[in-house]
Amino acid sequence: MKILARLTTIFVLVCISQVSAAVEQTQSEPEMKMDESKMMAHLKMKQEQMLKIHDLSNKILAETDPMKKQALKDQQLELIKVEHMQMMSMHHSKMKVMSK
Repeated sequence: MKILARLTTIFVLVCISQVSAAVEQTQSEPEMKMDESKMMAHLKMKQEQMLKIHDLSNKILAETDPMKKQALKDQQLELIKVEHMQMMSMHHSKMKVMSK
């Protein structure tokens, strides 16, 4: 019975600790919410990028001419690079805001 009481106490303390850590983390993070229209515009842009990359994948797989295939791969790589740079730019912006 004592063991059960101790285990229950430990469990409750761990739960309280986890909840307080989550609350503290939530309070320390700056508000960086995007309004609905901006979020939808961002998601639509991301969707368009994904569709272009996917479409190029299909064209690459279907292409038999090695030169044309390489040109399509280069085009796809450039789209991936642009997407990556946008993501990194957003990440760096968030890090600057959080460090203030």
